Amino acid sequence: MMAMCFPAMADLYRAIRPDIRPLEARLDRDEALGLDTSCLRQALRELRWRLEYTADVIGARANLERIRALAALPEPPCATSPDETGSYGACTEVWFLKLDASVDYLLAPDFNGKPPRFLDRVNDPDRLERYLESLLVSRLAEEGVDHRKELNFATADLVRLILWRRPKNYRWDPRLEPVIRRFVTHWQDPATGFFGATYEIGGQRLRTADLSLTFHMARYLEGRIGYWPHLIDTLIEIRDERYPNGWLDEEGLTNHNNYDVATLFQLGWPQLRTDQRQRVGAELDRLLGWCLATAISPDGTIVARAKSESLSESYYFTIAFLDTVGYFDPAKRFWTDRAFPEAPALRSRLERHVRRLHHADPMARMALERLSVS
Repeated sequence: MMAMCFPAMADLYRAIRPDIRPLEARLDRDEALGLDTSCLRQALRELRWRLEYTADVIGARANLERIRALAALPEPPCATSPDETGSYGACTEVWFLKLDASVDYLLAPDFNGKPPRFLDRVNDPDRLERYLESLLVSRLAEEGVDHRKELNFATADLVRLILWRRPKNYRWDPRLEPVIRRFVTHWQDPATGFFGATYEIGGQRLRTADLSLTFHMARYLEGRIGYWPHLIDTLIEIRDERYPNGWLDEEGLTNHNNYDVATLFQLGWPQLRTDQRQRVGAELDRLLGWCLATAISPDGTIVARAKSESLSESYYFTIAFLDTVGYFDPAKRFWTDRAFPEAPALRSRLERHVRRLHHADPMARMALERLSVS
């Protein structure tokens, strides 16, 4: 949609892809060696957001030059330490990307870093409500920005930080909880059960069903949302559509999207009809078969990855999918009574690879937690 509205940005995206691919390959190699790539990853995520969600060609070019300068340094700076505002997003200039780069650090039970003063901008009921409402509808022709990415990251991160009152050394205004709960309740579509972005085009509004937005709200509210039978029907209907309005990435299935799907199936299971449970079982069997046969090599290397995913993210989402479907733990096997005798051996192989990743990477830490190893 952005490419049709803003062809100049689409042309720029095509022109700089040859610059991006070698850098991503370099980061993959560095991550496999356990090196820190946090700064360049943050700058690249900002560039992808500018290219895919904005019409700001000047901003994208400036972002690209910043990436080139960082990549040319003998040792790029590290973004695993907080800046002066308590953010762990020192290598991005966009507030919601700083938020998303920080959230896993701030949610950690043992967090003892600087109080995150960068959160002050939304730590007020009126400011929070205005901010969230401003993201719901994108008017591409008028604004030149698709708010979908920011809506996804901001809601996923703020729901957790505010409702879980994290981090412990930052005082959230207690009036924020009803604001964010009311926002989520009104946001869910009763017809589909999904959450999504809305686009206003020519005076008409198009409401989308978004896999990632729905996963985040369902999971971080621990399933306490409405319309589960409708949600599962919609989820199955969009099986063969492209992400974010379906399960498939450019190359097909990914463990990242499969994890989202499996989590929604697991959270909704208690409220499903018999026919829905049968279909869910068949779909999870298919996704698990793909994961084991296609996404993971015999030595435990992840070989099928989502676009722009870091190495640590690819291990986390693969392990999170396997954990969610109960591959490692029969007690979590809500959808089947199958046995997986090979699971302990695969767990060990995956653990060896994860332990080679950079020790300060929160995704690597969370992957080990999913494997139940310290």
